[in-house]
Amino acid sequence: MRLFSLIATLALASFALSACQKKPTAPEAPTADIKTLRHIETGDIVGSITSPAGAYQWAAIPYAAPPVGELRWRAPRPAASWKGQKETLDRNVRCVQRARTADIYDDLGALVGSEDCLVLNVWSPAFAADNLPTGKDRLPVMFFIHGGSNVWGYGGQYDGQYLATRHNIIMVSINYRLGPFGWFAHSALRETALSGPDQSANFADLDMIAALKWVQRNIASFGGDPDRVTIFGESAGGHDVASLIALPRAQGLFKGAIIQSGYFTSQSLDVAENGVPEGSGWTYKGARAVVEKLNPPPGLSGPDLAAFMRDAAAKDVYIAAQEDGSNEPGAPLIIADNVVLKAPSLEAALDNPGFPIVPVITGTNRDETKLFNITNKKLVKKLFGVLPRPRNANGYALQAEYESAIWRARSVDTQARRLKATGDSALYAYRFDWDEEGSFLGTDFSLLLGAGHAMELPFVFNGFATFPVGGGRIFPKDMARERDALSRTMMSYWAAFATNGKPGRGMNNDLPEWRAWGDDQDRLMILDTASGGGVRMSSEEISVESVLNSLVKDSRFSSLKEKCMAFLGVKGWFPEISAQVAKFAHTDCKL
Repeated sequence: MRLFSLIATLALASFALSACQKKPTAPEAPTADIKTLRHIETGDIVGSITSPAGAYQWAAIPYAAPPVGELRWRAPRPAASWKGQKETLDRNVRCVQRARTADIYDDLGALVGSEDCLVLNVWSPAFAADNLPTGKDRLPVMFFIHGGSNVWGYGGQYDGQYLATRHNIIMVSINYRLGPFGWFAHSALRETALSGPDQSANFADLDMIAALKWVQRNIASFGGDPDRVTIFGESAGGHDVASLIALPRAQGLFKGAIIQSGYFTSQSLDVAENGVPEGSGWTYKGARAVVEKLNPPPGLSGPDLAAFMRDAAAKDVYIAAQEDGSNEPGAPLIIADNVVLKAPSLEAALDNPGFPIVPVITGTNRDETKLFNITNKKLVKKLFGVLPRPRNANGYALQAEYESAIWRARSVDTQARRLKATGDSALYAYRFDWDEEGSFLGTDFSLLLGAGHAMELPFVFNGFATFPVGGGRIFPKDMARERDALSRTMMSYWAAFATNGKPGRGMNNDLPEWRAWGDDQDRLMILDTASGGGVRMSSEEISVESVLNSLVKDSRFSSLKEKCMAFLGVKGWFPEISAQVAKFAHTDCKL
């Protein structure tokens, strides 16, 4: 599977709008409010009150020590305590990364963030400090892991005030080490490990576990229930959620998991250290090639090499990790390092976990790959060099349909069958179908983007007003009523799952019942507006083979060339199923 970044290619709106918009000025930090004073294990914190929902918000709370110097490429250590009241106001703290189109306050491509980034954000309803929920009245906790190919993004991009206030939820979002700082396998690091966890290559997964442990120790100070924590994440964050489900070290820290457009792929320790073999369809250079680019003195090894690596500037490490022809590091996956992930792969770990799997929601968006295809010059041209148009509207739509169906088959149906086979997990599946975007000067975003990757996020967080680019074009006002109704529905299902362990009929028991994946007619919840068919259960079940077989037989393609493009697109996105694709593709398709 090609590795993706959350909203990273949202150049679609900037194509049409950037020429007439200046880079906005970042908003001022919120004002500290003493009503938000709370005591946690490391000291007193004061947050702010959000507008318009009036939630209490605490930003950039350290959950671990800065992983710098000697702590780079080691398991997270406890955060230091402080004296007095610490103001926790800045949601813009982030780990080292390049600014993307969605980072509207930064110069595109600029290196931003720092290694001192292991912080989390908390939102709660407006409880007085002396009137926090206690005992059985404590509130469920939703713990969000951001996406971005595991090389971009930060928890503060997502606003938890609406989930918190609408549904009595304690909302948490986190930062974790990204790119080469978060996943890095090198023998010199293993040789100089100070503890068992230091021998891992999955430092970011250990960050997530450390943040979950912080929640266990501290969330009661905000009115949250440590026994009702639900983890959820999108794209790479969904992959990270899938990883945590399978990791023995993470068990007992959460009671449910939601995977939005995630994936269940992993890397071997050999690939992580030495790179992907040429011609495999993947690109990942491996940690040894990164270190070689740092130009260590000849013959340096063991502790001396590890010290050299830790002394290197963060910028130099990041640049050394960039893939050839890109200014981005390779997008990492969880590594089968025999420390954190002891099974040979993530899917193997889920086949035989050795412990009960928590209830899971997993789903994808119907048109996942359109978000990325919109920048593919083979599929899209730009009128006047600005306005995107599909070169072939029929072929564009069909190619995304099959690419996205394979994504779903691998991330939803296959995993539903896998987890159901364990006999432990309740599994709920969905497909997000909303595609009612607007148009601009003849550019039809409904066709070009549709129910694309990441488009469910503003529905889950009620984030339409703050959508990073082109929100007025992507979410037209004349479609707002049904759009907002679908958002309320999705938020209600997500909150009900966190509260009750199943989405059911939502928080107010007034929605169509979302039933668990089963052998009868109840498998998949379709999430759409009334105009698109409404929220409804579907009996549809697919597999990689069934999707490829449908592609072979599909008569909607106008030519063999158009169909071959679809096969090529599927192979490009999912090189690990190349043999299956070749088995089904027409012999004239040059794969």
